[in-house]
Amino acid sequence: MPSENNSEVHYELFEDKKAIRFMDNHSDDEKLISRIHGKYYQLAVDPYKEAESSFRSKKCPKCKKTRVGDYRIIYFINESTKEVEIIDIGPRRSIYKKWN
Repeated sequence: MPSENNSEVHYELFEDKKAIRFMDNHSDDEKLISRIHGKYYQLAVDPYKEAESSFRSKKCPKCKKTRVGDYRIIYFINESTKEVEIIDIGPRRSIYKKWN
């Protein structure tokens, strides 16, 4: 996770239970975990730049998505507190079914 000591980081990141569970279940895939942590850093620097505009969700209309290979990260930006909450991570096909 990014630290607040880095001058580039503008947002604090938090992981929801679903995201933590995903990371725990895939802890043996070091390459994937490393790529996700890299994306976390990019989200902490500028979550709007990483957002893909095509994500529409009835369950979370203000949520954004970003991709890490075949996986998608669903997140919510709280601008007033400068926080990014990682809500869920999953394979492309199932994550869209879950959040639509």
